[in-house]
Amino acid sequence: MSAPRQNIPEAVTALQARASNPDVSAFVAANAGSGKTHVLVSRVIRLLLNDVKPEKILCITFTKAAAANMAQRVFATLGRWVRMPDDELDAAIRRIGAPKPNSETRMRARQLFAAALETPGGLKVQTIHALCTRLLQQFPFEANVPARFSVLDDRDQNEMMERANLEVLLEASANPASTAGRALEIAMATAADMTFKDVVREACLSRDHFMAWSDGAGGIDKAMAQVALALGIGLDEHIADVEREIVDGPNLPRSEWQAVAAAFDGGSPADIGQAERFRTATILTGAAQVDAYLDIFLTESKGVIRLRKTLMTKPLGKLHQALAARLDAEQARIFQLDVKRRAVMQRDRTQALLVIASAVAANYRREKQERGLLDYDDLIAKTHDLLNRVSAGWVHFKLDRGIDHVLIDEAQDTSPRQWDIIERLTSEFTSGAGARDGVKRTIFAVGDEKQSIFSFQGAAPREFDSRRREMKTRFDDAKLTFESVEFKHSFRSGWAILKSVDYVFRDAAIYKSIHAIENDYPVHDALGDAAPALVDLWELEKPADKQDVKGWTAALDAVSETDPEVRLAQRVREEIGSLIKARTMTGPVGNRRPLSYGDVLILVRRRGKAFDAIIQALKHAGIPVAGADRLKLTEHIAVIDLMNLADALLLPCDDLALAVALKSPLFGLDDDDLLKLAPERRGTLREALAEHAATNDKFKSTLKRLENCEEKFSSVTPFTFYAWLLGGQNDGQTGRSRILSRLGLEANDALDEFLELALTYEQKAPASLQGFMAWLRAADTEVKRDMEIQRDEVRVMTVHGAKGLEASAVFLVDTTTSPADSQRVNLIRMPQGRTSIAACSMWR
Repeated sequence: MSAPRQNIPEAVTALQARASNPDVSAFVAANAGSGKTHVLVSRVIRLLLNDVKPEKILCITFTKAAAANMAQRVFATLGRWVRMPDDELDAAIRRIGAPKPNSETRMRARQLFAAALETPGGLKVQTIHALCTRLLQQFPFEANVPARFSVLDDRDQNEMMERANLEVLLEASANPASTAGRALEIAMATAADMTFKDVVREACLSRDHFMAWSDGAGGIDKAMAQVALALGIGLDEHIADVEREIVDGPNLPRSEWQAVAAAFDGGSPADIGQAERFRTATILTGAAQVDAYLDIFLTESKGVIRLRKTLMTKPLGKLHQALAARLDAEQARIFQLDVKRRAVMQRDRTQALLVIASAVAANYRREKQERGLLDYDDLIAKTHDLLNRVSAGWVHFKLDRGIDHVLIDEAQDTSPRQWDIIERLTSEFTSGAGARDGVKRTIFAVGDEKQSIFSFQGAAPREFDSRRREMKTRFDDAKLTFESVEFKHSFRSGWAILKSVDYVFRDAAIYKSIHAIENDYPVHDALGDAAPALVDLWELEKPADKQDVKGWTAALDAVSETDPEVRLAQRVREEIGSLIKARTMTGPVGNRRPLSYGDVLILVRRRGKAFDAIIQALKHAGIPVAGADRLKLTEHIAVIDLMNLADALLLPCDDLALAVALKSPLFGLDDDDLLKLAPERRGTLREALAEHAATNDKFKSTLKRLENCEEKFSSVTPFTFYAWLLGGQNDGQTGRSRILSRLGLEANDALDEFLELALTYEQKAPASLQGFMAWLRAADTEVKRDMEIQRDEVRVMTVHGAKGLEASAVFLVDTTTSPADSQRVNLIRMPQGRTSIAACSMWR
């Protein structure tokens, strides 16, 4: 975090005091780095200072990390207040916006830490999903959920979706004449296995759109009638009929294609190309023939007609005027039929998806119900339905006899349904006795539309302003004070950075797409003592004219030295080295210091070639780097070593697995050692190791360590074995320390997650090492590493993952790709009047 600034304008502190005032409700629009978390924490503490009981305060955040951070900051502040001298405590209380304290207020301030700790259940700072879980647990009968339900995590949800999908696909393939069988045939003919699998999953989990649309339509047939209407075709039109009409038209029937090709032979190279297209179409059959014939009249991208000069050149057209006229007429006919063909294909694909996804979703729901499970979408939907049926007063009574103050963090990422839940929980704040019984009840929300990044979870940036207006109307009607506050000053960035952001948002088409401001673009202001700032725009790195030739020995994931990503990574590496070597100064005025590696943050749009190239370049240059912010667990080298050791222990004749394990830091052999053991061995590698151990101390030590593993794994659970392996002493070193000494501290995250999964597995299945390995390999477990830990290392992250972090030097790379390149949008919502329906595009 940046060092605190002293020269904060009075107007800024006054705005913060207004927003943190516990006596009024407030809705705050806060730019990035404008101190919203400080105000949020200050408001909580001011509520506690006003004798509000901790259990009467509910803080809702969007992520568990944000909830933990907020709670930590509240308790850290209150903990410091316990022993502060009076004058320092007075100043601290004034800094959060509270009026000048007296002796009674000081006494109260020093008691808050203990009061918050002793509150049953603690201070309620939680995610919206945690709140919904708590509500449903207290109202299982009213919400129609199992009394002791469990929340389904991502790993188990993936497994359940796999089982539900496999059951439907097996049944469909066994009965090809059934509705599901015909749907599967269409799907497999038009989409790759993984693409179709992904789109089925997206459809099943898209309950607010795809499944809700089909259910609301009254069944698959009625839903398909809506699709056909939107596409402008009938339900009785078949793809075979359309394709037959394409190739057997009145202008150029198939019987004349060879003669037409011969007419083109006497023209230019472009005409000869058309002749080849006609001949290719002649020898093909079925859909391939249709595509080849369409290629004569339409461009490769389809849907775009060929220019007249490429359909038939002008000189040849003068020689064959009748043919040229027929080609023009045929092109117009083909264009319309191609549109119709693609519409019919779209309808058939959507129907195939709807049939299969509905069956998969039914299997998924059934297993959840049988096992008493709810997923995250269920938590929101069930809570929403519960609050529509049960009075808010009764809910408040069950929630610790009522909640009087609700604080919402990251309000821009709150979905419409989540907003509805919050509004129902706070409905009595402005109606009836709840607004007039003498108890002050307040709502506080803070967010920034420009920082909304969870649209894939239903967040809608414009919902932020519409909810603010609705809340203001409610409070105004109840004669209650409601403040709308804007934080424009940044405590994080200098003028150059902020003006660059303003410049990006200057265009009305850009800022109105996400921002509720009607007349002008949003403005970001810097503080007067902000550190100097610089925006440096580099020239684009373009692909080289001649690529390096890679030999057969090149690694499969090797990247050419001439690739633009590699050249960009090298330039980033050199720039970082120059900044550090030049002792570039950073920090606010009056607290300047030399830049360190931990002050550097490199952001990419997605984890791809540039991401990997940058990490590799930094490591090769000896620059400390924190590694990837996310990693696939089973692809991490430390976990690969642990899994190969398990394979070698389970199957002693698996020489390859044992060789990998022996080369790992756990045993420490190298290639030369393996060359002594492996090439001329008469039996297994394990037997060769035992044979050489008699005359070689290094092999003897390795064999002893392996025998200890063999003895241990056969008698304990997987978690116990790996906990012993990583924590037990081996020649004065733990297994973990051996791994970290070679791979660096970043391996800690992978090892911790591996042990956590081993423990989780034992709670769900019989504790066998073989079962754990199969379970682990079946998953695609991704570990999110904590990049807020301040080590003197360069951080490389996605823009999405870096939200909320700050750094003195930020590199933005991978900035020229289209946002659509990093998104797999398979479901498309098509408008129809005031409603919308969902259709599927399996080729996207």
